[in-house]
Amino acid sequence: MIRHSLAGAFLSLALFAMPALAQQVPTPEHIKVAREVVVSSGLSQSIEALYAEFVAGVRQTYATRPELKKDMEEVLTSLKAEADLRRDEMVDSSARIFATKMSEADLKEVAGFFNSPVGQRYNSFRAQALDEIFALLQPWSTATSNRLFDLFNAEMRKRGHQL
Repeated sequence: MIRHSLAGAFLSLALFAMPALAQQVPTPEHIKVAREVVVSSGLSQSIEALYAEFVAGVRQTYATRPELKKDMEEVLTSLKAEADLRRDEMVDSSARIFATKMSEADLKEVAGFFNSPVGQRYNSFRAQALDEIFALLQPWSTATSNRLFDLFNAEMRKRGHQL
C-alpha cells in the first residue's frame, strides 16, 4: 500500500511536471512554491500515510499479544514526533527536487491547478483511481510481457534461432 500511495503521488505529479530549465540554486520563494505543489498535489499525504501504515502494521503484527497493547500504543504515540520530522524532511526534499526541475512560474501554474476546484476534484479521486489502475497494472504487465516474449521467440525462430 505504501508503494501504491507514493507511486500514485509521483505519477500524478509527473503528469504535470513539464521539462524546464534546471536552476542551480532555487530561491526560497521558488522552494516555497514547490512545497505548495508537493502539499496541494497530495504527495505529502502519501508521505504522511507511511506512519499510518507503519502503525497499522505494528498493531497487526502484535494483535495476538494483548499484554503489549498499552505499552505499544504509548510507544507508537511517542514515535509520531519522529515520523513528523521525517515526513517534513521528505516534503522539503521533494520540494527542492521540483524546484530544480521546474521553473517557479510553472510551479505556480501547477499549484494553481491543484488549488482550483477541478484540481481539488482531481485530488479527491486520484487515490481511488490510482488504486484501480495499479490493480489492472500487474496482470496487464504480466500479459503484455508474456505476449511480447512469445512474439520475440516466434520472430527469432523465423530467423533461424532456437532460444
